[in-house]
Amino acid sequence: MPPPIPLTQCPAPSLDWSRADTPAATDFGDIYFSTDGGLEETKAVFLQGCGLPKAWEDQAVFTISELGFGSGLNFLACWQLWNTTAKADQRLHFLSIEKYPFSQKDLKQALKVWPELSELAEHLIKQWPGRVRGFHRLDFGSVQLTLIHEDIDAALDQVSNLKSNAWFLDGFSPSKNSDMWSPSVLKRIGENSANHARLASFSVAGSVRTGLIEAGFDVFKKSGFGRKRHRLEAVYSKPIQHTPIDPDRVLIVGAGIAGRSLARALEKRHIAYDLIDSGDHPSASGNPAALVKPRFDLQDRAESRFFLSSYLYALKSYDGPATIETGILQIPKTDAETKRFQKLVTQNPLGDGHLDYSEKGLFIASARIIDPALIFSDLDIKKQKYDPSVDDKYSHIIFAAGYGIHVLAPELEMRYSRGQLSWASQRIEHPIAYGGYAIPLGSQSLVGATHDRLDAGDPFEIRPDDDEKNIAAYANITGETLNLSSKPSRASVRVTTKNTMPQIAKLGDKKWALTGLGSRGFTYAPLLAEALIAKICNEVAPLEKALIAQVFTETTPDD
Repeated sequence: MPPPIPLTQCPAPSLDWSRADTPAATDFGDIYFSTDGGLEETKAVFLQGCGLPKAWEDQAVFTISELGFGSGLNFLACWQLWNTTAKADQRLHFLSIEKYPFSQKDLKQALKVWPELSELAEHLIKQWPGRVRGFHRLDFGSVQLTLIHEDIDAALDQVSNLKSNAWFLDGFSPSKNSDMWSPSVLKRIGENSANHARLASFSVAGSVRTGLIEAGFDVFKKSGFGRKRHRLEAVYSKPIQHTPIDPDRVLIVGAGIAGRSLARALEKRHIAYDLIDSGDHPSASGNPAALVKPRFDLQDRAESRFFLSSYLYALKSYDGPATIETGILQIPKTDAETKRFQKLVTQNPLGDGHLDYSEKGLFIASARIIDPALIFSDLDIKKQKYDPSVDDKYSHIIFAAGYGIHVLAPELEMRYSRGQLSWASQRIEHPIAYGGYAIPLGSQSLVGATHDRLDAGDPFEIRPDDDEKNIAAYANITGETLNLSSKPSRASVRVTTKNTMPQIAKLGDKKWALTGLGSRGFTYAPLLAEALIAKICNEVAPLEKALIAQVFTETTPDD
């Protein structure tokens, strides 16, 4: 068995900034965009080459895929064109693969050349995930960008449900970057194409033309731009059966963070929904505060990449008034955990500005304390129980009911544990986590949470012994004593799977469940909700295939 691969960032591009208007990649001996006018070249080669904007005129959802994101110039030019030509109810999905992603600083420097794109560039730079490996979903209103920071072959292996209407082939030239233009890559471009997909590239190399023809494209040489004599256009000629699905109306059962995230994902797509919650029992989404922090895995695996991408997506989803405080100190409980934290900082999978280690512990600078009541607070939530007699009104029904899943979908094998939060009368200096956590709120501190399997008692009753456990756990890790406040404690139930990974379960023809988020619902829910709605709508997934295989399941009530 090969040794485990550590999770690190993608390699940085080796950039030469000696040219006034464009960076060059010294490893490939090529520039990122034309010195004759990069934006004009993008419009001529890629936008016009793929027949845009006419090609998206009658498309409710239009998907563009790109090999070689580089500085993001093609994406920004496409986004600018979309803003001036698309209808209000249309959506653009742009997917791009990049093995050597820019840092945020380099991206900003490269894009400052085009002041006409500055407003869009600012939005891109703000959401930029840096060189973090894996899949990243970025939302810009009617435009969605999926970045895949990975080697081209591995990225195409892991893309799920992609049927692209247009392709931008913008890797460095075939003579300098042959992997990007290999026959197997060109074949998979055909396999991931929609009916009559258009393709454009600056390269007219014979091997590229031959590979595209073998992949099912009709290929045409066109007059080039600037100093280049020719460019390439192609049209996919094989018939494809792939139709985006537009749900009529969706019922979401449960208005915790999972249900609210599902509602947001539907709203982006202008899909009608009803969001209901019985209010029968407390949920974690009703807590006074919640932590948004990443789960870390030292090995490079599908789940460890998901831990990071879901964290980054959650940070963007909660950007605004819901944030109470930024920065959480994770205190190690053992010497082994200390060594693990130190190794994690050395591997630096999230990049600069996220992790730092000192004698106090691991400081996660980007982690947040949020107020659950302020997350998606504009949603219309109906207080009512789920009634199966209304099923016919909806094209899809999604159970996101936390502990209520044991009644709504008893066929799912879930584990349930009780967690009680307590109030201390003193205010600590800053938020800490240590298996449990302590958060300063107002003049007091929220301390928790217990973690006990359910017993025969009421899972939501307040138990004085659990308050004492919370205070003792804090004292054990800090050496400091807190006093219990008279403010009422709160208990709720965590739902997890056997392997602790979240679960998206298909329950028959039109019912789904989003569950098993455990104590990390505020980190996992936004991206998982996006993944489920993308699946329902037959859109390209924001998760890699290996992760989908772990998270998605299919069952029936008779199982």
